[in-house]
Amino acid sequence: MKLVLLSFTILFLLGGGVNGFFGLREVTNLTSYASAAKCGLCTITVELSSQYLKLHPQPISSFIKNNLCALFTETTINLICKQLIGFYGDELVEMMLNEVNSDDICHRLPNVCTNPTCRLHPNTIAGESLKKYLQNKKTPIFRRYSQMKGFDPWAILNELFQRFGSEHLPVVDEDGDLFSTFPQMRGTYWRGKDCNDNNAQIYPGRRINSDSGSDEDHDCNGIYGTDPETNRTWEDILCGNTTRIGIGLLGDSVGAHFEIPPEYLTASKLNLTTYNSVLANLFNEFDLPHQSAATGFMNTSSSGPVRSIYKYLRDRNRCNHRDYQNIGVNGAKVSDTASNVQTLRRNQTTDHPMLMIMELVGNDVCSGPGGFTDPNAFKQGVLDRLNYFDEILPPGSHVLMFGLVNGSFLYNHLHNETHPLGVTYKEFYSYLNCLDANPCPGWLTSDDNSRQMTTDAAMALNAKYREIMAEGRTYKNFDYAYYEFPVVEIMDSWIAKGGKATDLMEGVDGFHSNQLFNALIADWGWKRLQEDLPHWLGETNPNNDKIIEMFGDQGGYF
Repeated sequence: MKLVLLSFTILFLLGGGVNGFFGLREVTNLTSYASAAKCGLCTITVELSSQYLKLHPQPISSFIKNNLCALFTETTINLICKQLIGFYGDELVEMMLNEVNSDDICHRLPNVCTNPTCRLHPNTIAGESLKKYLQNKKTPIFRRYSQMKGFDPWAILNELFQRFGSEHLPVVDEDGDLFSTFPQMRGTYWRGKDCNDNNAQIYPGRRINSDSGSDEDHDCNGIYGTDPETNRTWEDILCGNTTRIGIGLLGDSVGAHFEIPPEYLTASKLNLTTYNSVLANLFNEFDLPHQSAATGFMNTSSSGPVRSIYKYLRDRNRCNHRDYQNIGVNGAKVSDTASNVQTLRRNQTTDHPMLMIMELVGNDVCSGPGGFTDPNAFKQGVLDRLNYFDEILPPGSHVLMFGLVNGSFLYNHLHNETHPLGVTYKEFYSYLNCLDANPCPGWLTSDDNSRQMTTDAAMALNAKYREIMAEGRTYKNFDYAYYEFPVVEIMDSWIAKGGKATDLMEGVDGFHSNQLFNALIADWGWKRLQEDLPHWLGETNPNNDKIIEMFGDQGGYF
């Protein structure tokens, strides 16, 4: 377990995960990405420190050596921060006192920024702010670096990361049924809580009770016991004649609801509690599946309303409680879903049907010209996933496919807006491009031609979805439908009502939908399902009030 915890911690220093601290795109060269991530992390940390000191004046030396690492209350991160300050602190203080900017500081640090062209502030002249400092420097710069005796935290973290698996399965799972009792690390935030982690035959979504003589909660929906008057189980009385349906999501970081708290990079909001959630967010891969449009279950959140297809289904039939699985993975392309879909737990014989959402909104084109997924390969990948669904989903299931988004609207709406770091999104995107850490360089770029080619490639993949629909294949265990992803439609409607694009976007990477946008996507999806496919949803359970009266919150989610 300690290795797992430490492995997750390294995702923070390497940039937040396999697929990038800044978001969505798949990382194919981890060594190159780790180098870019530490440069970006250094620059952002120094930049935030400079802004923080302007807002809260205090001696630079005291802040760097005594107060900076205090912002990181988690023990492991705090320790690594102190080690790095111990090696770099003296020179860092001197350079900040001499008003050396964040770009020049991090390019001067040994083995941190290796590409001299990557600058957060592109309008400054590289090295200009260093000249005066170096002219007055009497002792060798970074004299303590030579005393590190082989200590290289980046190499250590990179090695640990290589050892951390990418199976995307619950880490805490005593009975091996792929359901957990622990929230993070692919646990109950991602899948309904296991109400008996010592029995692999008891889990959310289970239809048949393996112990036919028992009235225990065999499907973890919080309903149990026997009616003394009829000698029937309450599960049978309250749920037996209703249409049960679980929900699953196979997709990418949009479906998993990737979000970096904007206060992490906003100097005016930095305090001793700002980073208290870092470890919890790391354990969740900086995703919020429990607040997502597909599988969110929280009543509220500090960042906006929580509405989801799962919550709508549960409100329609309380017997659906806890029957959700989000197997979205940051950076997933259609090729990645071949392995990701294997983490779905559904048994055709013993489980209830499932509404399965498949969304891949951009990774197959986000790399830009030269990195697009071939349309025919994309189509075959989708067909392979449908064939697999037919092998695992119970009869009466449904599959809802969403197409790729036209991501050009992001740059159009955001490029002149101000990023939390104080630069424009255009400048921020360019900086990430230089670091090879841009979540979607095909669209998040000032290159008009690249954005258009990326949009054309996305529409070519969507055409393959429409081909699949027109070809009319039939499957034994599910029917299916296809919708264009409604992001642009929802964004245009929001702006027409007087809102701003920034109201709906995740502020740090300028790519992902924020909490409010997720709620609006859920509203849109539920409305379309009610209008177009009401038979997928089942009738409202007339026993809902009785379930609430008898079982309250049905055991909740934790």
